[in-house]
Amino acid sequence: MSESTWTAIRQLLISLIQNKKNKIKQLNIISDSPSSQYRNKTTIYFLKRYSMSENLVMRWIFLESGHGKGVADAIGASVKRMFDDIIRFHPDETYKNAGELMRNVQNSTSIRFYLYAKEDIDAIRQQIPLLTSVRGTSLFHEIIAHPDGKIFAKSKSDDEEKLIKTNF
Repeated sequence: MSESTWTAIRQLLISLIQNKKNKIKQLNIISDSPSSQYRNKTTIYFLKRYSMSENLVMRWIFLESGHGKGVADAIGASVKRMFDDIIRFHPDETYKNAGELMRNVQNSTSIRFYLYAKEDIDAIRQQIPLLTSVRGTSLFHEIIAHPDGKIFAKSKSDDEEKLIKTNF
């Protein structure tokens, strides 16, 4: 499941990092915290990989259920409403695929949309080596990857960063 997440944010990372080469020193990602999607060894692997290849500190902060996701939830609701409205206000319009619908909605917002296919996910999946579990992952509130390959974690936002052991 984590490979789907990395496929989804790949284009955004490229536009943020590579288009501003040497200007970005740290990148923060904030999300909710399902372990099947984000808080797992695959996310730690990709954070480390991107951090090292792009020479920047990458930080993934996990928000607990029901705590402080107001902005993300509001954007999600806004996007859903845009898609609902385009269909409701143009009932005679037909869309052959998600890309057509997305392009129609994208013309009316500054929110960026990215479309990817199963083949894109498969390509990311092929890049993942055999990974060993990272002890304590389910308890992490924050994962910090440094360009030197070191990975740190925090269980609470006010904890000190602790170096974690990875075998990848």
